[in-house]
Amino acid sequence: MNERFIDLKQLKKIECNLLKQVDGICRENGFRYSLGGGTLLGAVRHKGFIPWDDDIDIMMPRPDYNAFIAYCREREVPFGVKCWETDRSYVDFSAKIYDKNTEIKEDNVTGTEATGVSIDVFPVDGLGNTRREAVKAFKATAFRRELLGAAQWKKFFRSKTHAWYLEPVRFAIFIMSRFINKEKTFAKILKKYETIDFNNVRFAAAVGGSYREKEILPQNVFTSFIELPFEEYTFRAIAACDTYLTSLYGDYMKLPPEEKRVSHHMFKACYKDNAASETTEKEEI
Repeated sequence: MNERFIDLKQLKKIECNLLKQVDGICRENGFRYSLGGGTLLGAVRHKGFIPWDDDIDIMMPRPDYNAFIAYCREREVPFGVKCWETDRSYVDFSAKIYDKNTEIKEDNVTGTEATGVSIDVFPVDGLGNTRREAVKAFKATAFRRELLGAAQWKKFFRSKTHAWYLEPVRFAIFIMSRFINKEKTFAKILKKYETIDFNNVRFAAAVGGSYREKEILPQNVFTSFIELPFEEYTFRAIAACDTYLTSLYGDYMKLPPEEKRVSHHMFKACYKDNAASETTEKEEI
């Protein structure tokens, strides 16, 4: 089989097209969403992708996330959807919206099977009415979330983003993760947060986000929106992006040291045999 691998320029084009499709559905149906994580940072600091990054993350308040997933399951949409609701073996806290004409070659992480180039949609869950209450609710499932994350690794691998001295801890969690029931563990965690009404609490967080307790912010941070340029498009973003980005990254307008300007992804993407490339233009990654 002659695999046609997708280069960085094509990858970003496909991801932006997926985001445009999601944006259209959200605007048409009143679903709240925002660019999130490094994607929001890229929009604010670079007006597009962070130059050394290659992914798109968005976030939705839990009620809107549930409504969006239900919409996608009940109607014909131009992309594939992989999440807990569509596949009980998928135990990630974000849904993958993927291009069905592409596929992923992933050496280290399960859950990407039968998907393609994708963007991630993170639900933002209510946690409590005081910060102390929110932190307690967040920590209540923290260890089980770490185990679930490691349970998706096909094999142990060295982190690109964590300090070297954390590797023994990561390895210990990896070993323990081999012995858990992933589906039952995920269901218990999800049940805990779905019992909290996002619209009637003062603190919330993208529980599955990478920045742990830094993700916990006042609920109203996630419910007021502006428009921000991203590449040649305009997408929605939380109005309190300074509050959010400062919590996650500190002085977010300052570029990191060169040695930290690396993508954390370890996959290859290619077009399926019957899929026509959207562009024949190639460039070196």
